[in-house]
Amino acid sequence: MATGIKILNDYGTILIDDFAPTLCVLAQGTSTIGSDGMAYIGNHGGAVAVRSTSIVGVQYFGAVDGYSAGYFLFGPPGASVQWWVYAQPQGAASNFGLKIWNDAGQLMFDAGKKAARTSVLRVGNSLPEWTGAIGLDGSRAWAILAMVPAYVSRVSFQRWGDPSEYLQHEDYSVAGGSVNGGTVDFAMTQSRRRTYGPYFGTIPPGRSVVTSNRATLAVLDVTGY
Repeated sequence: MATGIKILNDYGTILIDDFAPTLCVLAQGTSTIGSDGMAYIGNHGGAVAVRSTSIVGVQYFGAVDGYSAGYFLFGPPGASVQWWVYAQPQGAASNFGLKIWNDAGQLMFDAGKKAARTSVLRVGNSLPEWTGAIGLDGSRAWAILAMVPAYVSRVSFQRWGDPSEYLQHEDYSVAGGSVNGGTVDFAMTQSRRRTYGPYFGTIPPGRSVVTSNRATLAVLDVTGY
């Protein structure tokens, strides 16, 4: 940017400017994973960070038979999961602290909102490259945000009702992790089943597997959030 405001750290990295928004908390909550290994947390616009002592992950799905569009948590039944949705600052600006707008009048930074505080990035093109545990400051609260999630989607079909009726099953696993004190463990969640339909056809489609082992995971400091 040729003009405007830029705030840099000691390493010369731009932390705040009027060109790119600083993500902040749009919504947050605590959910319990259901008996099916999933929990729906709403159709929020943004990215979701999760925190649990169990291996959990999150994925956005569009609306499909029996399921609303939005974010679904994946994990072991009964696991408690704290979650935070991060997005560009929205709504009215705070009435105190530094605020920055761009030329279009969009709010880019608001010191009165809960900004995303990224402490670690974990990147890999294969499972061995990004899975495993790291140690951080145990006095802080950490959450995992999948910027690029690895995933496995296995689709199969089951006859249901009359001879031309069938169900579609999707067994899904996604990149995530767990947080226990200062130990953050990156891993794939256990596979959980979503069932769609019924659909109709004399010959159901064939089984399919779609997978990606590439992941970029951010560890966010959510202390006090």
